[in-house]
Amino acid sequence: MEVLIVQMGKVASTAIAEALRRDDIEVLQAHIASPERLQEKLRIMTGAVVSDTVANRMYQDYLQELRVTFLLARQLVAGAGSEKQTRVISLTRDPLSWYWSHFAQNYDHYQTLLEKYFRFHHPADVGFDPAEVFAEVQGRMFTVLEQTTAPLDDAGALMQLMAEADALDPTGVVFSQLNRFLVPLRWFDEDFRPGTGLDVYDFGFDRDAGSALIKSGGFSLLLLRYENLPELAPGIAGFVGIEELRLERANISEDKHVPFSIKAMQQQGQAMIPAALAERIYTTRYARHFGYSFDASWRTLEQTAVATATASAEDRPVPAPVPDDVAAP
Repeated sequence: MEVLIVQMGKVASTAIAEALRRDDIEVLQAHIASPERLQEKLRIMTGAVVSDTVANRMYQDYLQELRVTFLLARQLVAGAGSEKQTRVISLTRDPLSWYWSHFAQNYDHYQTLLEKYFRFHHPADVGFDPAEVFAEVQGRMFTVLEQTTAPLDDAGALMQLMAEADALDPTGVVFSQLNRFLVPLRWFDEDFRPGTGLDVYDFGFDRDAGSALIKSGGFSLLLLRYENLPELAPGIAGFVGIEELRLERANISEDKHVPFSIKAMQQQGQAMIPAALAERIYTTRYARHFGYSFDASWRTLEQTAVATATASAEDRPVPAPVPDDVAAP
């Protein structure tokens, strides 16, 4: 039976998948569980704005996501009366930490957008500096999010946020980053629940352990928090029925061809974000349910993970501090 790893990306899913495959377990990975969202992805990747390189990469993910969506839909129809349970692993991550890691992972696509923004807002005789342009885009994004009255975790608010972002940047680049920035806050409602019928917020989550096991509607869901992965390997092994699981770093953002320091990029962004906006992010249902708080802060979680990884680097999936992580497929 397959194990489906359905997650928002940049949460160490590749490390888990590769570890399971070493034990000859069939694993399928997907960022999308919703049929409507999958259809939207097809529209985006066939659009003119996406380069051939990025479109081909998206297509390979799409094929696997199509199969995952099918398997989830079959189980959803069968319901609790099904003879078998569909095993699903999903993961959370601190919302602020997630964004900069996601940007680095997808830089080959976002560089094109930064260049589009730059050409619109700056004179032709000014040189393009991607780090400076990204900082400018983030600054405008934070301005919109700090001033808006729209809820940050509701997909229904995106049209209002788009209008507010486009007032500052008619190219749509600021809104595209704003949309990505808010993904963790919406993902379980927007992508996961439509495909599985499971509202993870209806079930308890052990914030101390960083995990939950949910069995409902024919699904057996292991929900994990990225920051706790070093100590969660035994639980993953038990969930899939093997004795031991060894997690190793995989698909790391440090390995991507980003023309500026990922660490500096994240540090600059974290210094720019208004405190009121950060507090608002950490009062969302996502942050509260999974134990992410403004007081403890995402920096503390990252530093804890780093200290653990440094103490036993060979056995830990969580890598060095800001320059990232074991990421998504």
